[in-house]
Amino acid sequence: MSESEKAKAQLVIVTGLVVLYFIFKSRYPYFLVAAAAVGVLSIAIPVVGDLIVKGWYKIAEVLGAINGKILLSAVFFIVLFPVAAIAKLGKKDHLALKRESSGSVFTERNHKYGPKDLEQVW
Repeated sequence: MSESEKAKAQLVIVTGLVVLYFIFKSRYPYFLVAAAAVGVLSIAIPVVGDLIVKGWYKIAEVLGAINGKILLSAVFFIVLFPVAAIAKLGKKDHLALKRESSGSVFTERNHKYGPKDLEQVW
């Protein structure tokens, strides 16, 4: 990671902490003190600044792994599962997967295409 990328990450951390301070407006300025500490330590002791950035990226990696699983699970159980359950209750074979008495699922379609079929293709 280049020095400019490290400096950008440190600036993002400090800016985020300052924004959190203004959002929560608590009596005790914990976010503002943390922002000042990160900023001063990053400038005064570059090794500490590098460790802060590495820790920041590790936290982001862990959150990314967890959030992806949580969001995909939420989409599955909130959207896909109810739609599938409702479709299953209808007991209609939408994909024509159930075989009839014949051995094949192939269906013949004897259709002669005309100009009307090509008006609204999609």
